[in-house]
Amino acid sequence: MKKIPNLRWVIVLLLFAATAISYVDRQVLTVLAPTLRDQLQISNTGYASILTAFLLAYTFMQPITGWLIDRVGTRLGFALIMAWWSIAAGLHAMASSVASFAVFRFLLGAGEAGSWAACVKAVSEWFPQKERGFATGLWSAGVSAGLVISVPIVAWINLTLGWRWAFILTGLVGLVWLVAWLWLYRLPHAHPAVTNEELRHISENAAPVEQVQRTPYVALLRSRNVWAVIGARVLADPWVWFYYFWIPEYLTRSAGFTAADIGKYAWIPFAAQGLGIVLGGALSDVLCRRGMRVIPARLTVMLIGMLLMTGGIAAAFELSIAIVFAGISTAMFGFGLWAPNMMSLCADAFPRDSVGSVVGLGGMGAGAGGMVFTMATGWTLDHYGYAPVFIAAGAIPLLAFGVLFTLLERPKASATTLADPSAPA
Repeated sequence: MKKIPNLRWVIVLLLFAATAISYVDRQVLTVLAPTLRDQLQISNTGYASILTAFLLAYTFMQPITGWLIDRVGTRLGFALIMAWWSIAAGLHAMASSVASFAVFRFLLGAGEAGSWAACVKAVSEWFPQKERGFATGLWSAGVSAGLVISVPIVAWINLTLGWRWAFILTGLVGLVWLVAWLWLYRLPHAHPAVTNEELRHISENAAPVEQVQRTPYVALLRSRNVWAVIGARVLADPWVWFYYFWIPEYLTRSAGFTAADIGKYAWIPFAAQGLGIVLGGALSDVLCRRGMRVIPARLTVMLIGMLLMTGGIAAAFELSIAIVFAGISTAMFGFGLWAPNMMSLCADAFPRDSVGSVVGLGGMGAGAGGMVFTMATGWTLDHYGYAPVFIAAGAIPLLAFGVLFTLLERPKASATTLADPSAPA
């Protein structure tokens, strides 16, 4: 294999593609929800039950898949989960009831549970600390890319080929990615295409391989920092999932949008989130290079993001659709600032051998909160409408930041400034 300059950025491109694929696969149902609900006579509570089946597997498989990735390595671990969830995505084409959709959503959630842990671990393996925020922002932008492209593509497939083909075709894309991943991904020191110059760059501030020891799970559960991550994600993540899962439904039931209108306009808030993700990762790295300590820099950008999430409260009132769209887009942009810094924080504040496990534990907390809030959302919509849900989605994320800021201890990594690459981690 020939040497590839700046190979680490090619790795980020692969991670971006995998993240986009995962969000396309989970968003197919959301885009098709108005069609499927009308055909199958599914209530808000029934739809929430299908979503909760995904979250149930996504929640409890995150620590398991995180442990798997730490145990078997990023290359094999990511390959296994991608194969699993791509097949599960295609199987949705066989569904015909709430129960069958719930089964396939459960299988999809079980596979996708490990995607974030794998991406964060890959960044920790391929990037020095001073580049992790921006690298994480780039691959995390796959979230919004997947959400944006899924809306018009799935709407078009639904209108031209039928809804079953939307599940089949999107599932096949993941299997194509799998071939590229197995061909290209290796650890830097074992990769035949990495240059010596890049290998030295990657190794800045890294502990020698022989000094890295596996951290027991019990020790992680005693860590105050782990509980800071879990608590913050319990309170923050469910609300962006509300926007993911319910925007097409909200626009159809409350704003009178047609399936074609959904394809034209529903991507806008997701694009705003993508912009926030890229800027969020880059901004915290800029603050670090200008002398701010690593973890305070991450927290500063995360606070701005949570403040911006209050913009979604506008959708709770009878305002013009332009103002509502602006409010929801502002909230999504705010979560975009938050998300890559949360992932970078996991890589900054914990040993490399524990990154996948910590992300998995945080994801389990997020999924647990998501299950509770998703079922509560379905019930609330059936009884009181969207207003109280939008208010909660704007206010509670601020509490998430308060929990993170209060519980998070400042480890040695926080004393490191990225302006000085020679400083100890």
